[in-house]
Amino acid sequence: MNTVIAYIPALHQGYITFFKKYPGTLYILGHDLIHEQPRMDRDIRALDPQDIKRAIEVLNLFTRVEILTVKNSAYLVKARNIVMPDEDLSHLIAKKYFKNKRVKFVSTFLRWDRHTALKDSTKPSSDRIISEKVLDKEMMAEAYEQAKKSSDWWRNIGALVTRDNKILLTGFNRPLPSDHVHNVFGDPRSNFDYGVSFELSKFLHAEASIIAQAAKKGISLDGTTLYVTTFPCPVCAKSVAVSGIKKVYYSEGYSLLDAEDILKGAGIEIIQVKMN
Repeated sequence: MNTVIAYIPALHQGYITFFKKYPGTLYILGHDLIHEQPRMDRDIRALDPQDIKRAIEVLNLFTRVEILTVKNSAYLVKARNIVMPDEDLSHLIAKKYFKNKRVKFVSTFLRWDRHTALKDSTKPSSDRIISEKVLDKEMMAEAYEQAKKSSDWWRNIGALVTRDNKILLTGFNRPLPSDHVHNVFGDPRSNFDYGVSFELSKFLHAEASIIAQAAKKGISLDGTTLYVTTFPCPVCAKSVAVSGIKKVYYSEGYSLLDAEDILKGAGIEIIQVKMN
């Protein structure tokens, strides 16, 4: 018989298929073990382990279903055929609590985690122009209003583009292909710190949304000004650089980025708006 140990934030078909391949006893990671991995509190879709336990018991897939905690982990010393999904949290728990046991890590996609994504980082420079003009603050305030429309769990970003101080288009970061795709498997971006692996998100960024809208509507962005609540990521900076936008105003900045060189290389003026 198998002893399956897994982090189960939400129950879906991927988990059901995985469980059917390894019948036996299931141990669901409890809160104390889950939070040994940094950033797990960002997964706000995660159900309480007790709720997951009750749901799985109804399916009759295992002879026994338990919640695994630090206190009762010692009971698995004699366990055989330990099976865990090949995820970062699984490896952390196995290394710490089952280092003398043979664990079978099953390669199956159940959720986005650091183990199944790529890591990238770049460093910023910081010499930028500061604006405290009333108009710039008003435009940025509207960008923040747009940000409120975002369903991103972690970061809400809003943007708008202007010509002659008049708003042409607005946008905010949103998931694709639907507004709820990130509620199923989560968003891979949530496993990384600010400014790291920004390209792994399920979300269309606010700047990309505006540029796409302009293309669809036949609106030229040549000579326009972009206001965005957070400094553009390098991916968006590339699009901004060739879009015709001449000024980028932002309020908040990434801790890690290389977009500034891209924008400056395109002759784009960068200004930070002080909102307070």
